[in-house]
Amino acid sequence: MSRPLDIGITQVKTLLLKMGKLAKESLNLSLESFFQREDHFVQVKAWSNTILILSEEVEDRSTELMALHQPMAGDLRSLKAYIKVAYDLERYGRYAMDIGDIRNRFKEWEVIEEIEAEIAQMSEKVKTCVDISLNFIENRDENLIWELSKIESDTDEIYLSLLKKLSECKCNPRTMIAYILTVRYLERIADHSSYISESISYAATGKRVSIR
Repeated sequence: MSRPLDIGITQVKTLLLKMGKLAKESLNLSLESFFQREDHFVQVKAWSNTILILSEEVEDRSTELMALHQPMAGDLRSLKAYIKVAYDLERYGRYAMDIGDIRNRFKEWEVIEEIEAEIAQMSEKVKTCVDISLNFIENRDENLIWELSKIESDTDEIYLSLLKKLSECKCNPRTMIAYILTVRYLERIADHSSYISESISYAATGKRVSIR
């Protein structure tokens, strides 16, 4: 027979997975907006706001479970980790909204194909980081954390390469701002995928690990 605490923890995890699905859809739509020259900001903003509300619900429910049920060490680690993960998922949604807002505000900019091709490559790796982090929340497969570490490191290399190229670019200011902001937001999403995996790993094993 399941304890009320077990049921509560499962419900919190379900909320996280719902947040993750919305965050993934938000990122995909914001990147479609960026590359396809379409403005989906209103939809991405709505999803981002929903993710924020769910994040607050995760924090409230987790805090209530800790206060009412005096969880043992493993359960307490999970609840603390879930509060942190909720914040990271909220950041996914926020950065996706920020990427969408670039198209909303700037409308059009000069296209530099070489730069956009590299941003597209970075985008695919970031989306993979998001997928792995969500899989890790659901399954706690420790092998995933090292796979994520490699992809996140590749993302950082592309990010630094893009910053160097953009620093030498003779493009107009609007293009420069659009590209720099986009790659910065993507880099932050990849970082938060690492934070999520570190938190879930700690919840599962009781050991702290850093993959950055």
